[in-house]
Amino acid sequence: MAKPVLQVKGYSAETIKALIKKDQRYGVGIRLYAVYQVAKGKSSRKLEDLYNTSFKQITNWVHRFEEEGLEGLMDKEGRGRKERLSSNQKQEIAF
Repeated sequence: MAKPVLQVKGYSAETIKALIKKDQRYGVGIRLYAVYQVAKGKSSRKLEDLYNTSFKQITNWVHRFEEEGLEGLMDKEGRGRKERLSSNQKQEIAF
């Protein structure tokens, strides 16, 4: 008979992911641990599945860490898609 698989109760995977994205410290910690594992000799290609990202992104984290230290692992302002709605438009459609 197989042992039961450990499950998280009260939180969905999406909720946990949202918590990670909400607080930048978690994201930086995850990135730093990926850099640590590369420093210990793990292949970025083998870490892809564990970190749910591409080996290229892990490689980018390593290079940014080498160049800028911990600051290089933090999200930069102005990155990502620009908002199309103004704050007034968002308030109009808010429930």
